[in-house]
Amino acid sequence: MRKILFFLAALFIFLKSFGQTPSDKHLLDSLIQNDPMLKMINDFDKPSSYFRIDIGLGNKLYSGSDKAIESLQNFSHLIVTPSLGYYHKSGLGISFTGFLLKEKNKTLFNQYTITPSYAYTSGNVANVLISYTHYFEKNKYSRNTSPVQNEFYGNILFKKPWLKPGLSTGYSFGKYNEIIKVDTTITVLTQQFHINYIDTVTTKLSTFSVAASLEHSFLFFNLFSIKDGLSITPQLLLIGGMNTYNISHTSSLSNFTQFTKIRLSRIRHFQSQANNKDFELQSAGFDLDINYSIGKFYFEPDIYLNYYLPKTKDNRFTQIFNFNTGITF
Repeated sequence: MRKILFFLAALFIFLKSFGQTPSDKHLLDSLIQNDPMLKMINDFDKPSSYFRIDIGLGNKLYSGSDKAIESLQNFSHLIVTPSLGYYHKSGLGISFTGFLLKEKNKTLFNQYTITPSYAYTSGNVANVLISYTHYFEKNKYSRNTSPVQNEFYGNILFKKPWLKPGLSTGYSFGKYNEIIKVDTTITVLTQQFHINYIDTVTTKLSTFSVAASLEHSFLFFNLFSIKDGLSITPQLLLIGGMNTYNISHTSSLSNFTQFTKIRLSRIRHFQSQANNKDFELQSAGFDLDINYSIGKFYFEPDIYLNYYLPKTKDNRFTQIFNFNTGITF
């Protein structure tokens, strides 16, 4: 359709300008500026501003694009994520997301996020994305909220090769609290003591990551309508990074904490990483994104699989899925 429009426009301009005299130039310029079809063709590839409203369903606890943060997740509950975003033609954008899930027999929004971003897509070499996400928690003691409150992310994706290389980096940090009930028996010398108390744990988390990727988008148009299209984008990732956890306890019996085995439920994966301050190759990932759009509506299922590479006694696999549907206007 685009080729036909360009051909008709070129033919129209050629016929009008053939044998043109200088006195006709002003008339031709006026025609180009005011003819609706020619204006549409001239603006076809220009960026435009738009709103996006969607709702997602999956087990994704994070709203950002950083796959290194997603790989920390070990979460199986279903989460509903309504979202609203505005994206200006300059590349600036902002989005809001709520996380609705069932907790303690109640269905409620347990956290919200706001994400300002900037996307540069008009270059011939690469697309660039920069974003920041802040997480607002409703209950800082809930294990079903993100342990990260601040997430910085940057990505560059090269356009030219058929198999497009990309490079991304992320830095995230935050802290979370847990109340742990300790009920145990310890032996000191020859005497046994029964201990029953509450330990409040505060954990400060920071993570830095670099990810290299390869992807290709398979595009199909006019499948069921002249207004629909389908994109299928598989992506391979290799992720390196370092994670740091600083854990502190507050308890009337804090001296006995060393005798108890406390598993922090909100450290999502790989307890052996708890004090990893050295950069290392952490995981390999595969992401499959499918987007079907018809007119202003779109449907977008996505699945991400992550495999942890270093030696560990914990589960190496992370599976994250999300299905979005929405409207752009």
